Amino acid sequence: MKKTGAAIVALVLAATPALADRKVDEAKAKAGEQIAKGKPDDALKTMQKLVGQNPTAEAYTELGRVQDQLGDLDEAVTSLKKAVELSAGAGGPARAAALAALAGLELRTASARDALAHAEEAAKLHPSPTTLAALARAQARVGNTAAALQTAEQAVQAGAASADAHEAKGEALLAAGKPAEAAAAFRKAAEADPRAHLARVGMAKALLAQGKAAEAVAEARKATELNEKSGEAFAVLGLAILAENKNNWNDAIAQAQQGAFLNPKNPYVQVAVGRLFEAAGNMQQATAAYNRALQSDPGYGPAQAAQVKALANSGKVEEALPVVEKLAQSNPNDPEVQLIYGRLLARKGDWVAAAAPLGKAAEALPSSAEAQALAGTAMLHTRQLPEALEVYKKAVALDPQNVAYRATYGLVLGLNKQYQEGIAELKKVVATPGYKDTAGYTNLGWVLRSIDPPRGPESVAAYQKALELDPKNAQAALGLGWALSLVDKYDEAIAAFQKATQLEPKLTAEAYNGVAWAHYFKKDMVQAKAMAAKARAEGRNVASLLSAIDRFEKGVSEAAEAARRSMQQEQAEESSVVVAGRTILNQRGAPAARVRALQEIVSAGASAVEYVIFAAINDPDLGVREQAFKSLASLAGAARGQCAQVKQVAFGPNPYDSLITQDRKQLDLAAQYGDVQKAARAASQRIGCN
Repeated sequence: MKKTGAAIVALVLAATPALADRKVDEAKAKAGEQIAKGKPDDALKTMQKLVGQNPTAEAYTELGRVQDQLGDLDEAVTSLKKAVELSAGAGGPARAAALAALAGLELRTASARDALAHAEEAAKLHPSPTTLAALARAQARVGNTAAALQTAEQAVQAGAASADAHEAKGEALLAAGKPAEAAAAFRKAAEADPRAHLARVGMAKALLAQGKAAEAVAEARKATELNEKSGEAFAVLGLAILAENKNNWNDAIAQAQQGAFLNPKNPYVQVAVGRLFEAAGNMQQATAAYNRALQSDPGYGPAQAAQVKALANSGKVEEALPVVEKLAQSNPNDPEVQLIYGRLLARKGDWVAAAAPLGKAAEALPSSAEAQALAGTAMLHTRQLPEALEVYKKAVALDPQNVAYRATYGLVLGLNKQYQEGIAELKKVVATPGYKDTAGYTNLGWVLRSIDPPRGPESVAAYQKALELDPKNAQAALGLGWALSLVDKYDEAIAAFQKATQLEPKLTAEAYNGVAWAHYFKKDMVQAKAMAAKARAEGRNVASLLSAIDRFEKGVSEAAEAARRSMQQEQAEESSVVVAGRTILNQRGAPAARVRALQEIVSAGASAVEYVIFAAINDPDLGVREQAFKSLASLAGAARGQCAQVKQVAFGPNPYDSLITQDRKQLDLAAQYGDVQKAARAASQRIGCN
């Protein structure tokens, strides 16, 4: 009898968990039906009855999920924390489910760091599609995109039919700056579960990132219809409405504020509200919204970036720059952060350092005219001319009324030897009613004197108009000197070159070269040689001029027209310099080829500096960077304007020394970077940096 009784007790105990699971499943199904029929109160009562009769971790987890779905977020957090508490002594799957659900809610109401800790524990206890998805989302949110992509892929492999897994993959891809791939993942999530409103929210975000505003509006509306309590759905709808039509601000802010009403603790929602207020010029309310986002999650990157943007817009560049630099390093795939960082560097005039972040921003923000234009200007300064043309064409197409963009676009057309197109564009710019910017006239002057044959008189007129608008425009004075040389007004050209030097000492080398050419055409070879020597001492390559002087002194003087062609070619740089420069800028090529190009290009003197400093700061190969600093040392005084960049590397920290891991690879990287720093210190000394 005892034996039979024990067996009965064992049977009852074994059956109890299965019975409890069945009750949870039945209540969950019933609540789902009640929500679908528009009876949310009945659904809530169903779940509350469940936990009253069966107070288990599983029951509280499902109660929390229903409360979350119904918009009772504070109550949902309480229920899920209770589930986690009750699961302390339960099996792995029960605790993992509770932790994963809590992590998902924390990403929308609290600190991402808390969500990450809970998701990590959940995935460790029970690596299911749901727990791995929760972990991937948390990793993406804190900026660990590489880990997020890997975890999301594991989630998909664990459950190819899991909407959670595909949604998490979409979030990871979006964080990695791959909106098109993210949209495909979100689409799979929506196909796996047509009721998954967050998949539609993600789809809208991905479409917005691709500049597809109308499609984003449609997806966001579907998300609000699927879950009318989703703050995030209304927030992304507001952003999409404004992106589709700037005149619909009232509708956009109403949708976003509805999102904030539904979930005031969601940092994404508050940042959306802030961005809409900022678009209307209301920085006070925008800042308040950003502050609310950071109250929920102090580490939320977009809110931090928005705050820093406000600081940067106040004109406090030096104060904002170190803050933004740190933020950009910790959020390498956030295009807004990269745009702010690049914009600040550009404002400081450091276009070499700005090239990389602005390039990322332009690629990830295809609908932002500003991102395209800034990236194009950075490419222009780093001599990536075909790339600059491509992005400036996009900027002008996005904002055709922006005459500043079009003025630079005309110049970039000319730099790419599309002279007629550049002249046509610039003539339209300067013909704009009320146009008084010197840039259009200065750029027009350059293209007119660079075309073959040059249009000297028109170029002179354009430069003179630029100087009439701004008598202190050094570039216009320099250009006027060259244009006057084309029309045989050499004394006036010399005066213009001298004025350029007075206005901007950095133009001394080029101005001396111009004066030397003017004396050559006046047949005063003594002065031509003297000024050529001064230009060369300042770092200017004067090989063509010296060759012309030598031929003249030997009685083999060339016709004036041929000499002018030599002068123009010298200004445009020798083809060998351009070829070497393109090799240096092409970071997809072999590092050995870039090293050879850096060794060869120094013969061009000052005109090589922009290519060399670009490689020294931006090249991904440490060996190439070391050679770049050696080349800068060879250029000596011609590179003096780059001292700030050189000293930053030479005397700054070795980033590989700070890594905790001490494996062979990291030790090698630290040693290689040490060689780069030695070369930078040698260059600093040779250049004469204080």
